[in-house]
Amino acid sequence: MDMPLTRSGSDDLPRLAIQSLMAAGGGALVGWLLWLGASTHLRHACLVLDTPYLPLCATAAPEADAEQLGRRLSRNPGDSAAWASLLTAQSGPTQEKLLPLVASVFPSDPNVMRLQTSDALARNDLERAVTLLVQMTEHRIGDAEPPQALARLIAEGKGAALVRPHLTAGSQWLPRVIQAVSALKLPLEPLFPLLAEAAAKRIVPQETVQSFVRSLKAERKWSDAYGLWAAQQRQPVPVLFNASFDQPFQQDGFDWEVTRTPPSRAGALVTQQTERGHGQVLEIQYTGRAVPTPVIRQYLFASPGRYVLYGQYMTSKLRTEQGLAWAVRCIQEGPHALAGRSEALHDTSRVWKSFRFEVEVPQNCGMVAALQLETYAPFEAAAGLKGTVSFDRLELKRLEP
Repeated sequence: MDMPLTRSGSDDLPRLAIQSLMAAGGGALVGWLLWLGASTHLRHACLVLDTPYLPLCATAAPEADAEQLGRRLSRNPGDSAAWASLLTAQSGPTQEKLLPLVASVFPSDPNVMRLQTSDALARNDLERAVTLLVQMTEHRIGDAEPPQALARLIAEGKGAALVRPHLTAGSQWLPRVIQAVSALKLPLEPLFPLLAEAAAKRIVPQETVQSFVRSLKAERKWSDAYGLWAAQQRQPVPVLFNASFDQPFQQDGFDWEVTRTPPSRAGALVTQQTERGHGQVLEIQYTGRAVPTPVIRQYLFASPGRYVLYGQYMTSKLRTEQGLAWAVRCIQEGPHALAGRSEALHDTSRVWKSFRFEVEVPQNCGMVAALQLETYAPFEAAAGLKGTVSFDRLELKRLEP
């Protein structure tokens, strides 16, 4: 019986091809499809190829169910699930010839797309396989399987170059692949170039990049963390970022970081305030309670060498025995590896003053140092101090050898 499909226009040719198969009737169609049984591409990909990328193949239909599938298709040739099941049950040239016809009529059916991906992998056509997996991930076809497959391909170094052309504005597939990488506990490093490019193109949410940078910093993978953070900045990044405190602080990056304490126990309250003649400045109010060390810091991606740091400060009613200090410390060598420190900064009675000090970043300092504000004498941090201090116009310059 020749049952009409509910497709038209550009689908007429595959529709008619499938209808011509259906004209033989359900049982005859099934018998014809089962006639050729030689193992070939799709069968090999589904049963022989030991691939970790994807449970690519729909559940094969047992021969006992083949006639039932044929009857389903004779009643409803638009039953994409039945076509996919019947395709999976077959092997040989019949399957190869029928797959593109079924795919042209049902291009978004999950099982049909799995079979196409399996065929592409069996033919070693990774470009086609990756394109299909990206489409499935983008449109959430196949649940968790496609992003996991892409995650494994990228982690093994096979997929990064192939997925890069799919990093287009508005695409949503990469964050889902990132989640799959984390869920599968795969190495993160192969994702960094893609994530940096996606961040620069504003394809992934800022929160996604921040989460990665935070994780990399916690693992002391400073180069990867800095490269990923710098890629999302809209301008060249100086060694000392946001040096005049004019911009809101970026969390989980290489901007200023404030040591968080519960408000009820805060020994220092850190804010950005507007000051006449200075614009935005850093302001710290000391409350008399114990102060964390440091109160504020910035990680510096500074290579070994000599530097000089300039800045301006103003204090009001600052009550401290030995004052405050800016210090650069080599965090790779422990919290007390000092590379340079300012002289003690005391009360200025609300008058802006300048300070300057030199820093020697040694070869064994590692890739990152920390510029941080601390009490000049460690005991004062535990004892607490009172008063207000403001900072502005910091500048870090490398000195010529």
